[in-house]
Amino acid sequence: MKKLMAIVILAALAWGGYWIVMAQMREHMLVGWLGERRAEGWVADVETLEIKGFPNRLDTFVKGLALADPDQGWSWNAEEFQILSLAWKPHHVIAAWPGEQVIGSPFETVRITSEHARGSVIFKPTPRLELDRLTIELDQARFHGDHGWQAGIEHAVLASEQVPDVAPNAHRIGLDAAELTPPNAWTDEIPGSSALPRLMDTLTLDAVVHFDRPWDRNSIETENPAITAITLSDATAIWGELDLRAKGEVHADANGFAEGEITLRAKNWRQMLEIAEKSGAMKPEIASAVRGGLDLIAMLSGDRETLTVTLGFSDGRAKVGPIPIGTAPRLTRG
Repeated sequence: MKKLMAIVILAALAWGGYWIVMAQMREHMLVGWLGERRAEGWVADVETLEIKGFPNRLDTFVKGLALADPDQGWSWNAEEFQILSLAWKPHHVIAAWPGEQVIGSPFETVRITSEHARGSVIFKPTPRLELDRLTIELDQARFHGDHGWQAGIEHAVLASEQVPDVAPNAHRIGLDAAELTPPNAWTDEIPGSSALPRLMDTLTLDAVVHFDRPWDRNSIETENPAITAITLSDATAIWGELDLRAKGEVHADANGFAEGEITLRAKNWRQMLEIAEKSGAMKPEIASAVRGGLDLIAMLSGDRETLTVTLGFSDGRAKVGPIPIGTAPRLTRG
């Protein structure tokens, strides 16, 4: 009996020592990472950083987080950020974002609040912390842009997983969002927009995205991986009587621009063009040219309201059917 008690006590002491070492390693890694970023000119500050969960968990609670990369123009401020994991599986973490988040970009700053924001993230168990797969869930999220717009999502799930059987550094990415509240600019002053429901029914995505290098610790600290190709199996947006679906493949050309074709099927496409034009997503002169050309295609197809057309990218230019609409999107840095 004494031997058994001694074994139990030694095991408890060993486990306690393991937990303390792992907690200190995590704190040292996070504090060191913040210091390295500050040395590179970033803003990288926290008000408090605590590690709790003894004996079976390693849960990190960060409050007053402020990160900003002046070279890239991106920033992230969070009231609180949590990294939760089991002590024996530190490479599998649950990330939680309670409170308000503020995301800054070269284009705009967006304030985000939500009832529930949590993600499961699994890294490969190596010092590089290469992303293997993740799932992020949002409930009752609200977005407020500093240009005055507001939007919302009642529920959304974003998932990504590596698919090495397809190609190195390829990820299959899926999105399933329901009951979206679009920005007011999408519908303000658009003829017939009052017939649209306030909530967009569905937004889904299923695609394989190829990157030029892995998503790992180094990619966060320096430049993010660039997209080299996209295979779009399905993208669907349904908003009342508007129904838009897309599939196809594009890749980056020698200059980094998208090259390839996406097949679009649009029901009530005229109203979609109105939304694109009035929201600023498409210039009025381009919208007018596209409208005229698509009117002819729709008339020839025999269905004036539902249109199937190819969105093509070639030589740095984009076309809807035969109609030029501007520059092709850039996938890589070129």
